[in-house]
Amino acid sequence: MTAVYEPVFEAAGVREAHGVLAGSAALGEAAALTCRWPEGRAPRGFVVFCHGLGSNGREYGPLSRNWARHGYLVIHPTFSDAIDTVARAEPQLGLDPQADNSRWSLQPPVRARMHEILHTPARWLERLAVVGRVMDALPEIFAAVGAPSGPLPGAIAGHSFGAYTAQLLAGAEIDMPGSGPRGFRDPRFSAAILLSAQGRDQQGLRDRSWDGMTGPVLNVTGTLDRGARGGDWHWKCEPYELAPAGNKYLAVLDGGDHFLGGLTERDPHTHVPAQQEAVRRVTLAFLDAFLGDSRPARDWLGSIRDQVGDCKLMFKHK
Repeated sequence: MTAVYEPVFEAAGVREAHGVLAGSAALGEAAALTCRWPEGRAPRGFVVFCHGLGSNGREYGPLSRNWARHGYLVIHPTFSDAIDTVARAEPQLGLDPQADNSRWSLQPPVRARMHEILHTPARWLERLAVVGRVMDALPEIFAAVGAPSGPLPGAIAGHSFGAYTAQLLAGAEIDMPGSGPRGFRDPRFSAAILLSAQGRDQQGLRDRSWDGMTGPVLNVTGTLDRGARGGDWHWKCEPYELAPAGNKYLAVLDGGDHFLGGLTERDPHTHVPAQQEAVRRVTLAFLDAFLGDSRPARDWLGSIRDQVGDCKLMFKHK
């Protein structure tokens, strides 16, 4: 069994704010941000976290707070595919924007519409534009949360549709309908975390899409994880398998589903504490290794074999 990861940076309290930069010209029409950061000390790095289809920037608190507790400012934008935003924009779906719509995927007409959104190129570009505005607004965000204005290393992270956004910003190239190959790499990000990402033959991804994803990447999936078009966990591993070697890591949770043991408070699947804890440990070690420049964190990642805590998994690196 792999030894328990001991974070190099001591845990702190967590500060949390919603509505950061609300109404700011810096974000344009993008919704205000949710931010989480360590209490009483300066962040040592930042993470921009992109939510999944239908979710929003307030979610993913358990994972995000763990990163913040150990020294990272985590910035959560909300995209226009958030289910409450879609409910307001498309009243014909019959959803109450004020209700809890977190189980929208159980309603076939709503699920069909949301999958149309997932496969609409304009929505892919819109997400990328929002993250670009967030990055341009970093000085204002740092000021709003009381962080120093100096340069900090940053990572892009995301779950599901958010992992798609993250891998494009990490250097994956896609074929845009009508315009051919396009890349969207943002060099302001030093590393990427992909939670339940996409493989080939969806949303413009294809052979050699990952040739330009040269930086550090952690790809996490589970053996019960499936894509929107039915791709299994092997397909979910393609961002790792098809990317060039060099600081690439893959974790496949044994029995892990699309929410990897429970990433949000409201995800519709049963939470599995051992899987949740494994995801927290592995992702934190990755951030410590590549934003915090921690050799012990890299060594710990390199020591993982087939288990983290009580969670069995397949772990690879190259």
